[in-house]
Amino acid sequence: MRSSVLLTSALAAGAIAGPIERRKLITETQVTTETYTATSSPPPSVPVVYSTVQIPSSSSTPVPTTSLAPTTTAVPTTSAAPTTTAAPAPSSSSTSQAPAPSSSAPSYGVTHISGEIQATFSSGPDYQNSVLWHHNRARANHGAGNLQWSTECEAAAKTAAEYCDFEHHTVSGQGQNLFTLSGNAYNVTGGITDSWYKGEADIYNWWGQEPPHASGDSNSLDMETFEKYGHATQMLWKGTTHVGCVTIDCGSKMTVGGVASSMGKYTVCNYSPPGNFVGEFAKNVQAPIGSYQGYYWAD
Repeated sequence: MRSSVLLTSALAAGAIAGPIERRKLITETQVTTETYTATSSPPPSVPVVYSTVQIPSSSSTPVPTTSLAPTTTAVPTTSAAPTTTAAPAPSSSSTSQAPAPSSSAPSYGVTHISGEIQATFSSGPDYQNSVLWHHNRARANHGAGNLQWSTECEAAAKTAAEYCDFEHHTVSGQGQNLFTLSGNAYNVTGGITDSWYKGEADIYNWWGQEPPHASGDSNSLDMETFEKYGHATQMLWKGTTHVGCVTIDCGSKMTVGGVASSMGKYTVCNYSPPGNFVGEFAKNVQAPIGSYQGYYWAD
């Protein structure tokens, strides 16, 4: 096993009554973890997460900065469920299991290849099906419909990924999640299930309601809390119907924060329509139907 670092980044937008003005929030989360190949077992470590948030400058709003805010995110190391408690659903037991999909259709909209081989996928039908399956399993547990693959989102994600700079390069009408890591494995499903979904759903406490707003500003999210859940809420957003992801090896071209980085295994996922709009969380992000603690990137 080799030590590696995973960086993740999500995008959110705030809406104002009357003429809509979108203000983008960018979150960057650094997760220290271990990289392993598809044939080796995951490491027995719990990563420490450090986050920063900034709002891009506009003609009227200066760019505020925040200091690093340490927190922790559990990443499962075996197929067994961790001992942490799932966020309770208001209308059902948190220990109940989500309803099984109908046997007349593929699970969560697609047939995918399970197992640790998924860590090696970076393109093609198997990659797309794994991306969709892991997204859609999480969404089904929150009453959201299956996502479909979008070639338009994929094309925009490819354009963003090829900058190899761990920065958001977005197009109108699409949201975006990012992560990048070092090592030999791409492990896109680890980013989706273990980091974006499980790691952040454990933190999110505002199912079916609006998350905290910035102090004195009902049109903005509280950045300190948003940076801890923004990837999950984009994944689970009911109004989002399509996703397209690209995973590439940037190699020595990769930069993070303008500095050369060895974290060259870079994934960009674009979503349409985008999520994370202020004032729309209550109807778009619902409580888990059942426990997700047994969910695993290699499923």
